[in-house]
Amino acid sequence: MKMKRVLLVGFCILLFHPVYSQDKEDVVDLLIKCYDLIYGSTSDSSANTDISIFTCLQRPDNFYDNFYDSRIGFDLLKFKEVDSFSFSDSASVPLKIPLVITSGYGVERNNERFHQGVDFRLNMGDTVYSVFCGEVRISTYDPEGYGNVVVVRNYNMSETLYGHLEKSLVKNEQKVMVGQPIGIGGNTGESSGPHLHFEIRSSGYSFNPIVAGKFLKKYKVTYKGT
Repeated sequence: MKMKRVLLVGFCILLFHPVYSQDKEDVVDLLIKCYDLIYGSTSDSSANTDISIFTCLQRPDNFYDNFYDSRIGFDLLKFKEVDSFSFSDSASVPLKIPLVITSGYGVERNNERFHQGVDFRLNMGDTVYSVFCGEVRISTYDPEGYGNVVVVRNYNMSETLYGHLEKSLVKNEQKVMVGQPIGIGGNTGESSGPHLHFEIRSSGYSFNPIVAGKFLKKYKVTYKGT
């Protein structure tokens, strides 16, 4: 299935993209068209039925509690830098490039605020993928913070946030599969350079997604300068 999608994306690019066009914005727009064609991100969310081929949890009965709240975050003053949340369903990396952290979870150097997530290095135009199965609670533009941001309510009742995107590939209430493209990496909002700001939360708490030098205990990460 994954190989078939890769081939479809490649075919889509060859079909729609003239060989003489080298403009990066054109390529980003083209990627969005291709992902729309393959994943149906601009169609009715009920069409995304491939979610069953992954090891995903069933949608809980209380899944829609506060789902339609328009706030990007809830009580973000609460934090726990502990590994106390069980991720029992499939998990993917948010980027298909080496995971390099440019800013970690915790108190930032200026001690003015607590960094609720981690920042991953990327290049403009890199694809960002959904870490878990779930449904999009928010896909919007936040001019004073996250820029283009996607918040996914996951079936394990966590929420994942993907910030500073160049563009979102999904819409509100759309079902997303683990490993599905959900955005194009960028430098929007209060961002000093291209990167992905990633957060994971549950029950009003944010959690450090890096445990023992790995992302969700599964994928190796390195830190800028190491």
